[in-house]
Amino acid sequence: MNRALLLKTFVVAALALLLMVPVVMIQSLVAERQARANEAIAGIAEGWGKRQTVAGPYIALPYERRWTEVKRDTVDGKARETRTERMEWQVLRLPAAALDWTVDADIGEKARGIYRARLYTARLAATGSIAIPGRGGLEDGTSRYKWGTPRLVLGVSDALGIRAAPDLAVSNRKYPFSPGTADPNLSGGLHAPLDGLDLSRAQTLTFSLSLELGGSEAFALAPLGADTTVAMRADWPHPSFQGRYLPARHEIDASGFRASWKVSRFAASGAEGANCAFPCSRLSQAIAVSFIEPVGLYQSLERASKYGFLFLGLTFAAFMLVELLRRLAIHPIQYTLVGLALAMFFLLLVALSEHIAFAAAYAVATAACVGVITIYLVRVLESAMLGLAFGAALAGLYGMLFALLKAEDYALLGGSVLLFALLAAVMVGTRHVGWYGLRQAGGA
Repeated sequence: MNRALLLKTFVVAALALLLMVPVVMIQSLVAERQARANEAIAGIAEGWGKRQTVAGPYIALPYERRWTEVKRDTVDGKARETRTERMEWQVLRLPAAALDWTVDADIGEKARGIYRARLYTARLAATGSIAIPGRGGLEDGTSRYKWGTPRLVLGVSDALGIRAAPDLAVSNRKYPFSPGTADPNLSGGLHAPLDGLDLSRAQTLTFSLSLELGGSEAFALAPLGADTTVAMRADWPHPSFQGRYLPARHEIDASGFRASWKVSRFAASGAEGANCAFPCSRLSQAIAVSFIEPVGLYQSLERASKYGFLFLGLTFAAFMLVELLRRLAIHPIQYTLVGLALAMFFLLLVALSEHIAFAAAYAVATAACVGVITIYLVRVLESAMLGLAFGAALAGLYGMLFALLKAEDYALLGGSVLLFALLAAVMVGTRHVGWYGLRQAGGA
């Protein structure tokens, strides 16, 4: 092979690698903008409500237990008895025997500058029952007990998001909620003191409650009851069902989704092996839904920038073929200018997509870059037809890239097929070329 041709090949390859530097810098810019967007979203969530997890409800029954500890020993042959008064404070936690939740969420957005956070307002309602044993079944018969006021506890991970908490209804009586859980095992939420509740006999309490809650990005519910059902509706068409339990049924359409869960006491009992007492043993066993974008903006930008080397490599390879087959002399500076124009596409895409819809930003960036490259190539290739053909091919390549970016589940398959098709086209198109007989028509 001609030495000049070999040298030109190495120069073009080196230019392609060198031009990857601005593409990598753009990738770093995307990561920086993503971090700034996350900071803005977190700032909005601080004032509205973060990702929410609701746990409970359950009844916390505090008590004081006193007993006398007797210690007998023998000193100098005489039996001695030492009595020590002991006392402890404990909380008995009683989960719901049956619990039915309904959740109705409306999704909206709030902006801070150019960044938007996905927020929701959820209206929750719960009905259920809790079995309370009589004192005789709780006391050991040898200690002295002093029972405190029982309280119904409802955990909320970010109490700032609580918009309204109407009075709790327990067995036809109303009890107001108070801030905080008053339970060290559950950091944030509400509690309702059940004043006047008769603890002398065993009974089953029926209750109902409602709650309006603000949050962002995701919602979770920890099923602390023995048997729990959840019915949820939201006006968001892209839910991601996560957590320990997946929905038994769900329907998704353009207007939103509906889903229902059923967690039996047999499934919930698997959480009891955790290394902490109820309720924290079950807090990780949550029903969770994230309100996601199928392909997020910065995820799309990151994926697009990863195709930068493909664009540079294919364009430079096509230039080399045209240069060799048509006996043209394309200068390395001309390669560099076209490569920089290709890299500018990704920078334009990042800048525009933060202000207008991604599809529109992609179309504008594509039109700008393909237009300037086509006009330039008409002169460089000394042929309007060839320059326009290059521009059309480049526009088609951008179109296929856009389809790959929007294909959430088939991006890898589509990208692999595209690369194979391009390689096959090059191999078929150059199968009759005598590479050792090629000579350059001019100097580089």
